Amino acid sequence: MDTQPKEAHKDIKDIYIETTEDLLKGNGSEGQSISPPPHQASTDQAGIEALKDSYDDFLYVSKAFASCSINSLIATARIYGLDPAPIKGARVLELGSSCGGNIIPQALYYPEATFTGIDLSSVQIKHGNELIESMGLTNVTLLEKDIMDIDDDFGTFDYIIVHGIWSWVPDMVKDKILSICNRNLSDRGIAYVSYNTYPGWKRLEQMRDIMLYSEKQLKSQSLQERTVYTKNVLKLIGETMKMDQRSQKQSGYKIDNINRILESNDYYVAHEYLETFNDPVYVSEFIERAEQQGCVYIGDESLEKSFITWLNDKVVDNIKALANGNHKDKEQYYDFVYDTQFRMALLTKPCNKDKIVRDETVQKDILDTLYFAAPFEDRLGMPSDWTDTLRITLKQFMRTFQQFNVQDIVDYMAEHHPNEEYNKDTLYVQLFLLTILGHLRTYSERYEKLLFVENVSYIPERFIRYVATLIEGNGKQYMSLGNMFNLEDPTVDEGLLYVMRQMAQPTTRAELIKILDETLTITRTKSDGESFIVPSEQYLDESIKHLVELGYFRHQA
Repeated sequence: MDTQPKEAHKDIKDIYIETTEDLLKGNGSEGQSISPPPHQASTDQAGIEALKDSYDDFLYVSKAFASCSINSLIATARIYGLDPAPIKGARVLELGSSCGGNIIPQALYYPEATFTGIDLSSVQIKHGNELIESMGLTNVTLLEKDIMDIDDDFGTFDYIIVHGIWSWVPDMVKDKILSICNRNLSDRGIAYVSYNTYPGWKRLEQMRDIMLYSEKQLKSQSLQERTVYTKNVLKLIGETMKMDQRSQKQSGYKIDNINRILESNDYYVAHEYLETFNDPVYVSEFIERAEQQGCVYIGDESLEKSFITWLNDKVVDNIKALANGNHKDKEQYYDFVYDTQFRMALLTKPCNKDKIVRDETVQKDILDTLYFAAPFEDRLGMPSDWTDTLRITLKQFMRTFQQFNVQDIVDYMAEHHPNEEYNKDTLYVQLFLLTILGHLRTYSERYEKLLFVENVSYIPERFIRYVATLIEGNGKQYMSLGNMFNLEDPTVDEGLLYVMRQMAQPTTRAELIKILDETLTITRTKSDGESFIVPSEQYLDESIKHLVELGYFRHQA
């Protein structure tokens, strides 16, 4: 993914918000005459078979990605001016689903939505379906299926997710994916397609070239063995470069890229750098290709790549001059300037073309419908000179990492600072800016995070079976555990699972402590190496806090 450093943002006075009239509705029948790419024998077919074999032989641990959360995609689409389908009753399709790690957590939290994943790898589909059966989930289905075989009879979906697939398949499959994102998308639908991007990937391509060159004599070896070997080659090259100051001065960025690869999991490196296909494109080429298949480009899921007004004034002026009012050119010149290497495109049907807002504004009433939360990482994005009461309040909400909306801020100000005068537009502007910069993520619905209440709270069976499958059933070798934000949570363990099982029915804190005292011993080690036993009361409180954050509690009526 793109890990470029953030630029210093411009003063908030330069970010503005406008309230506009409702946009004209498009023609729902537009673009339906485009025929899907045919599935015919070609030289690419051998590459497809090789791709299938590589994933069968060297399994890719299936993970959850926050950018693919439909709750978040809905909110982002609203910012762009669209009216996507609500979560309840939504039909979601993931192409290249692997074992389902990106959609199973969402199926867990949204039982009234349906999720379908397809993948070419029979091995990964088999493992994924076994995990789903063990979890007892009935609203998610995984199918072993060739993308090229999907036709109009496969049905339509409100959300189509294609993460980490498009750049790694032959051209005919690329076109087919984009065709599906038109023909199999509902009229209010949103498609998400991530892909590797030039010019940033031209630097990483050097790493791939080195690895492909060094593995030539090992073609008879397994993909895993070749991966280990080529990582060792990169390690030696990096060590050699560090010995020569001239090399460091001329190509220091290579050392950083080498180190990033060496620190990555072998399965990721194998499928990212050693596969037959890895074809980055310029964003303008991607947009044109999508349009050829009847799709309409909305913008990037990462708003800072499509909303440029947060940049320095002179930078904005130059990019706008280069783009000359063309949104495609604006994003292309942005990538030229900032060396973008990864993008996450949002697409929709032609009937929504005229609804898309491209002037980098958002209506206040749209922001009123959204929920905000700071990511679980150290990028709060709050200047030290935030000394006024409104911004201090916003900072407090962000530091909780909990969801909040505009009304929450307004209510807090009224309760705690009743005599404080402030401009509500300032709040809208700041929220919009922080969202563009990625310091806040947006959601269409508030996640249910209920507190533990004695004799009322319980944990539904689906959450217990989900955790048990991944912890006890050795499911972690196939997928990671995802939370309500569709983020990995590696801290869930056997101890938490044990506590969860004691909460399958409403109970009391005293009863839980009694059970833990009798049956569970938690030992930890201090920094000096000394071991100690965690008191049951402490461990229970820690577990309850964790379960609240996971959103696992429900209340008995």
